[in-house]
Amino acid sequence: MNPNVFGFKSNKEYLDSFIENLLHTNKTFYYYLNWRKITNNVNRFLEEISILNSLTKVSKNKLENEFVRIIKKYPKVVKVIPLLIAERLKNEKLTVFDSTNEKYLKLDFNHPIKNYKELIYVCKNLGILDLFQSVKDLYDYLLGVEVGLDTNSRKNRSGEIFEKLCFDKLSKSLGKKYKIVQNDKNFSLFPKLSSGKNKSKMHDFVIYSGKNIKYLVESSFYNVSGSKPVSIAESYIKLNEIAGQNGIAFIWITDGPGWAKMKEPLLLAMENIDYVVNFHFLNTLLPHL
Repeated sequence: MNPNVFGFKSNKEYLDSFIENLLHTNKTFYYYLNWRKITNNVNRFLEEISILNSLTKVSKNKLENEFVRIIKKYPKVVKVIPLLIAERLKNEKLTVFDSTNEKYLKLDFNHPIKNYKELIYVCKNLGILDLFQSVKDLYDYLLGVEVGLDTNSRKNRSGEIFEKLCFDKLSKSLGKKYKIVQNDKNFSLFPKLSSGKNKSKMHDFVIYSGKNIKYLVESSFYNVSGSKPVSIAESYIKLNEIAGQNGIAFIWITDGPGWAKMKEPLLLAMENIDYVVNFHFLNTLLPHL
């Protein structure tokens, strides 16, 4: 990489400034909660939730009979049961090990419930019947459940968010000059990098000039140091070589506080990859492309 592009005399000098300008976090507003996903997950069962809501006003001694009556009359309401216990089911099937009787209980929500006694037993022991007695509105309760479940997606969103930040910046600066394809299914050098493996793995961005590929771009954000960033740096050095053999320049956009304690592999990458930039220095690079 030529550090002169960024106004530095050496890669070491560029590295020092690179570290000083690392993003402390990539937690945008979208990182914390995906409200569209949350509300969609609840609203798709709006009718069923409204029906089950009537159980919140039923006395305890009548609850089991009323629950069965509702399920018989409105079989689709059973689809909400997994949501009440914050469970994402595969194939709409719930399996519980009943340790008291040492047997498995299986509920298949794809079909109308036939064993109501077993359903009541399961719901009672899962605390669902008590739930009807303790909440005033199932819709509000389920929104809270979905908020909790959505926080588990934050780790996956971290990489997606940085990729989106980079895509927005690339599109804004290069969109009129080049065609930018995100996760291009029609082109990948990863199989060559891994001797035929990773056939389905795609590059974050492929930048076309007409029909010709001009640049390959990968983006990554590291909150902590570790072996993964080091191995990625090593693999991208090889990827850069393969890209060069195909007349393609390689750009690695990488950022995050994890790099502060991993200067050596980062410097090695800068010395062997066409362009290594963080989010700050991407602004400097783009006018040169």
